[in-house]
Amino acid sequence: MYTPKPTKLGHLVLKVQDIQRSVAFYQDIVGLKISDWIDDRMVFLRAGEDHHDLALLQLPPDQINKQDPAQSRVEHFSYHVESIDEIKKITRMLVDRGIEIDRGLGRHGPGDNTFIVFKDPDGNNVEFYSDMLQITESKPYQPSVWPGNKMSTFDQWDLENFVVEPPERIKAIIDKPQ
Repeated sequence: MYTPKPTKLGHLVLKVQDIQRSVAFYQDIVGLKISDWIDDRMVFLRAGEDHHDLALLQLPPDQINKQDPAQSRVEHFSYHVESIDEIKKITRMLVDRGIEIDRGLGRHGPGDNTFIVFKDPDGNNVEFYSDMLQITESKPYQPSVWPGNKMSTFDQWDLENFVVEPPERIKAIIDKPQ
């Protein structure tokens, strides 16, 4: 079975309800490797050469049922992959494995990157992206204001490659007068 090959992520720590289940998810679905544990309560995972770019922290038993994934303070975190072809393979793998997809496959306006966003076992949104706009001295970029109510800001492909309906929170703002 296909396993994604992410290349980078900025450091992030997530509190999880079942650390063993989450570790299995991040290894089998996301393709991360374990670097270290702190007891059986915290694990450091990596995509590349950094020691970790994601750490998972087990919620204490008295807080597990109090954690409401719908109230997460993280909307999503992103892993870079090399190409749109890999994004397509990841999308097929997610569908085949029955992983809940939140939005995508698409291409954002700002950043010009492709994306697929899906749920992990605890309801956190995880994003794979590729082909992000690169701004360098030899390729300068003039900032602009993108309209939040336009489909092309959210998805340049007008949802043609989406494998799920866009979330209601997105439908409520696109292509509506402001």
